[in-house]
Amino acid sequence: MEPKKEGLVVKFLRTYRHPFSLSEMKKVFEACGIEAEPQDIEYYLDSSANVMKLTNGKYLTHAGAFTGEIFSIMPTSAEAEQGVLVAGDRCMPFVESDRISSTLKFYINGKKIPSKIGEFDSDTAIDMFMLFGEEYAPQYIAADPANSDLDMAERDFELPNAVKLTGLSLDYLAENYNYKKGDRLLCCVSDWDKGTLNVMVLHSSDSPFDNGAVGEKRLEWYALLEKKMLESFNRSGPLGSIEDQIVDVIYRNRSKLCVPYCGSLEEFVTRYAKKIAFQHYGVETRLWHKGEDVPAFGEWNKESAICTGNSKKDLSFEEYSVAFVPPSVIDQFILNACFKKEKDIASSFMTFLFDDDYSASDTFYRDLSLNLKDRTIIISQDYNWFADQILGPVRCRCLELYAKISGLIRKIDYNGKTFLDFPSSELVILLQLHEHILKMLEGLATEPQAEELAENYLLSLDGMEWNFDEISGVLEKALAQEQRSQFKIVK
Repeated sequence: MEPKKEGLVVKFLRTYRHPFSLSEMKKVFEACGIEAEPQDIEYYLDSSANVMKLTNGKYLTHAGAFTGEIFSIMPTSAEAEQGVLVAGDRCMPFVESDRISSTLKFYINGKKIPSKIGEFDSDTAIDMFMLFGEEYAPQYIAADPANSDLDMAERDFELPNAVKLTGLSLDYLAENYNYKKGDRLLCCVSDWDKGTLNVMVLHSSDSPFDNGAVGEKRLEWYALLEKKMLESFNRSGPLGSIEDQIVDVIYRNRSKLCVPYCGSLEEFVTRYAKKIAFQHYGVETRLWHKGEDVPAFGEWNKESAICTGNSKKDLSFEEYSVAFVPPSVIDQFILNACFKKEKDIASSFMTFLFDDDYSASDTFYRDLSLNLKDRTIIISQDYNWFADQILGPVRCRCLELYAKISGLIRKIDYNGKTFLDFPSSELVILLQLHEHILKMLEGLATEPQAEELAENYLLSLDGMEWNFDEISGVLEKALAQEQRSQFKIVK
């Protein structure tokens, strides 16, 4: 997809606020000059972080789902003392998840609230970003312009004892709108694409009687939120992220949760939730039943627990494996082959996947060679070996780890009967590593500042390689036991 044309599609998905069907989206593609099959458009929408699929088969953008919906923020004592409120994760899921919170723009009575920088100890700062996942919080903190002098790679991704964070000025609200410590801010998004929000101050002392009545309603709000969150766990399991879970709960129940007396997600998790807490899920974090491990499989996905490899009886393992590799990874492999100045691309590709342990038919190998040759001609035309000296080694190491991770997944999927026969915790980590390495390879291909992030990529690879080494032996052993159990003695 051409960048300019794709930009038009992206703009549509950032601004359109009504439900739309797949056929209507196809017309949008055509209007932007893009030819695409319905299944490709469906995949594009399903892969879009800011698009949700509704139960009636239609789609809705996050801009359509959350613009104008009400939520609240309660400044902490630490923020009130410094006169600055850090948005952090408190606007989730109403604003764009990838937007750095310091870039959000808050307005009151049509006037923009000035920004202000505060300084917080690192533990407090991490708490402000926990809904993004504890594992990602340092990255969000480091991305704040106030920490532009903080080199996370140099510090091995460890935060210093104190960090600076940009927020909106509570001093401005105090001077002009009588804000006092203990007051709550009622917010709603006015322009999702631009990241602008409207704010009003809810004074805690306006009326003690009303405050008491509202306080009771707010306690009911927290109880309802917990009930709906538990229902989401049972219905959908741990979704792709904490944000996905919150999107599911808030959107389904917005008429009862997005109300003037609403509490905040932050207060819910830290003070009011009785049965829900942050729990580790592989190398990530999820909101889940308090004190319970997050399972890989349950009623919500029991059908996907069946290994799909056995349903491909007409495919050899080699054919299945090649089909498993996304086109984007194949492109990165070809770039790596150009970097290493390899001549026999097909042979290198098979070694990349199988480490010389394969038995492909002549026909399959010939077709693969032709396809790789055609793609190599296209890619090599724009390849500059001298300009690839920074990313080339990083790409090579990424692909080496991808081959190990995907190789183990393919063996389990092709030879196993059900994923339930494999250790749940290790399997979750394996699948998460696969997702993370794919994102890293995508970043190498599309991130404009990829060269500047090369050292960060290498440090991330260190951690991922360590995690893979920790789990691979356990899964290999389980796979061997699974294969032995499938042998039958014939008398």
